[in-house]
Amino acid sequence: MLRAWLFLLIFSLNALPWASAQVAQEAPAEAEASELRLEKCELGHATPVHRFGNVYLAGQPAEEDFPKLKSDGMRTIINLRPDKELPWDEGAAVKRAGMKYVHVPFRGEEQLTSSVFDKVLGVLRDKESGPTLLHCGSANRVGAIWYAHRILNDDLNPVEAELEAKQVGLRDAGYLEKAKEYVETEKVK
Repeated sequence: MLRAWLFLLIFSLNALPWASAQVAQEAPAEAEASELRLEKCELGHATPVHRFGNVYLAGQPAEEDFPKLKSDGMRTIINLRPDKELPWDEGAAVKRAGMKYVHVPFRGEEQLTSSVFDKVLGVLRDKESGPTLLHCGSANRVGAIWYAHRILNDDLNPVEAELEAKQVGLRDAGYLEKAKEYVETEKVK
């Protein structure tokens, strides 16, 4: 009877929307990328949300989500959206919550430059960033960045990286082409 009660308690806790954010803190920080799997999860009001180790990939979280994200162990928020896309100041909300805010805005494939990739991939490589949320409005832009990250930082093959990018939220063929161009350029270096 006690075993059944414990199982129900653990299952119930894992079903809570915020339980997913706490799981990443328990994962070994040095886990190999090949041992990790992209998982669908919940994170406040953001949708869609996927997790890969300590990296969360999402659409836009709500302003009221940030204090809870901080209390659940999130350290860094990377926002790919230009300021004019939001009616509130995300940077101020993140800083009030006590997290690091990295703003690398772009909208449209012409703004998806190598400097955007360089900056975001640098933060994703930095182990000191801790649990990190990378987001845009719908995870479309996130998918393009994720494609490049998985190939260049995790040595994933391009076919699998494209599948993951689309699973995360990539829908724009132009973003994918820019990511492919960036990857090819970086491989030549």
